[in-house]
Amino acid sequence: MTIKTTQKQQLAIMDLLKSLKDFSDKRYGSVNEIVILTNKMLPNVVLVKYEKSFVTAGERDYEYKIASIDQEGNIEFIDSKFKDVFDRSAFLSECKSINIEDLIQ
Repeated sequence: MTIKTTQKQQLAIMDLLKSLKDFSDKRYGSVNEIVILTNKMLPNVVLVKYEKSFVTAGERDYEYKIASIDQEGNIEFIDSKFKDVFDRSAFLSECKSINIEDLIQ
C-alpha cells in the first residue's frame, strides 16, 4: 500500500518524533517500540505507535499510545477510542508497518 503524505503531515510526524526524543533526552522517562503504520481503513493517515515509560509518585508506570496524523498535520491520540485490548489488537493486526524514509521526501 502506497501512502501519499503532505508536507503538513510530514512536519507533524517529525515534530511528534522530536518530542518523543526530547522526553527521553530530558530523562522524563523512556520511549520504546516506535512503529510507523498505515491502515487501509484510514487512507492517507499515518499512525505512530509507541510505549512510554516513566515514574509517577514514585511508582513505575507506562502508556501505550497510538497517534493518528491526518493530511492537515492534525495529531489525534486514538488509543483511548478502543473499547478494550481486544478491539485495539484487532485494529493493529490490520495495520502495516512502513519505513519513515518512505514518507519523508
